[in-house]
Amino acid sequence: GAGVDTLKEQLAAAAGDFATRKTEGQHFRLAIDRAFTIAGSGTVVTGTVFNGAVAPGDRLVVSPKGVSVRVRGIQQRGKPTERAEAGQRCALNLAGADLETVARGDWVLAEAIHAPTQRLDARITLLASEAQALKHWTPLHLHLATADVTARISIPKEGAIAPGASAIAQLVLAKPVSALNGDRLILRDQSARRTLGGGVVLDPFARPLRRVTSARLAELDALEQGSPEAALAAMLKHVERGVDLARFERMFNLKP
Repeated sequence: GAGVDTLKEQLAAAAGDFATRKTEGQHFRLAIDRAFTIAGSGTVVTGTVFNGAVAPGDRLVVSPKGVSVRVRGIQQRGKPTERAEAGQRCALNLAGADLETVARGDWVLAEAIHAPTQRLDARITLLASEAQALKHWTPLHLHLATADVTARISIPKEGAIAPGASAIAQLVLAKPVSALNGDRLILRDQSARRTLGGGVVLDPFARPLRRVTSARLAELDALEQGSPEAALAAMLKHVERGVDLARFERMFNLKP
């Protein structure tokens, strides 16, 4: 039992800090890991709240499908509650959705951040245990939150990522997902039997990557700063054409 009380205190402090950072000023976002029907209640989804907070009556969107829903009720640990927020797990009873329109891998989120994408610019790190470099246009599996989609990796400058190394690359997905700056991802091989590495999303709304200009490199470097304040300051310093604030707000899940 030595150290257990201290561990509990540290976990509680970390959970509180996470909830504060991810709830204030951010739109709601929950990653669905299960969807089922309860007689008399309709469609229920369970998952982890990544950002913001939710209450009964809130109107949201199932993304990337774009289905509008209303929260009829919320449960935590089998008991009704009036609120769920970032860092917590919960079940949402949704009106307006059925099992054909919602599934594992989807998000339930605020309409303001409903922006399906099939191209992600990300910082990718290949595991040091890999025997070979990860080459340009390699087919693979992308795991992001509860989604699992096939994709190809575009590495235009280096052409490959060596074992243990990292690089900025673009992931071109077979179908749309929802993602934001800072989202973590895992890459597995084409057969989904072996983990290749992982990374973090920088630009979830990336444009086709034909060549990387110095201006684009400066923008991606800014998006890697870790906070929207630092990213915006860096972008204003290097990007001569200015910053699209609507796109920036959506990318970082910021309210106006």
